[in-house]
Amino acid sequence: METHVYANDDEICSQAADGRSVAGPDPCWSPPPPSAGPVVIPYTNTAFARNLENGTATVFICGKPAAIRDQSYLANSIGNEPATQQFAKGVSSHVIKGKAYFTDWSPNVKFEGLNVCRHTDPMTHNHA
Repeated sequence: METHVYANDDEICSQAADGRSVAGPDPCWSPPPPSAGPVVIPYTNTAFARNLENGTATVFICGKPAAIRDQSYLANSIGNEPATQQFAKGVSSHVIKGKAYFTDWSPNVKFEGLNVCRHTDPMTHNHA
C-alpha cells in the first residue's frame, strides 16, 4: 500500500509499504543438465520493503518501522533459489537469498538522527 509519506519527493521505505528493490543479474552456480558440471546462470533478485529489519524504534509510518541509513536492511532477496546449496551459490557473493542494503538515502530528512531511506534509493543485494 502507498503510505504517502515522502522525503525529497520520494516515498520513504517502511514495512507498511509495498516497495521492492530489483537487482540483476546475479550469476549463480546452478544444477547442470545430466552429465555436465555446474553452469552459471544469471538470476534477478527482488527484495521487499515488508521484510525490513532494524528499522526505526520510535518513528513509525502506518504503525510500522521505517528504513534508516547504515542500520536498516531488507532481510532477504528472492529470485536465485534455483541455484543450489551444494555448489558455490552466487559467483561473487557465495550467497543465495541474501540481505539487501541501501547505498544511498535522503540527504536532509532524518528519523532518530539518521537519514531516511526511500524506495528509489539504490541498494546492493545478496549479502550474507
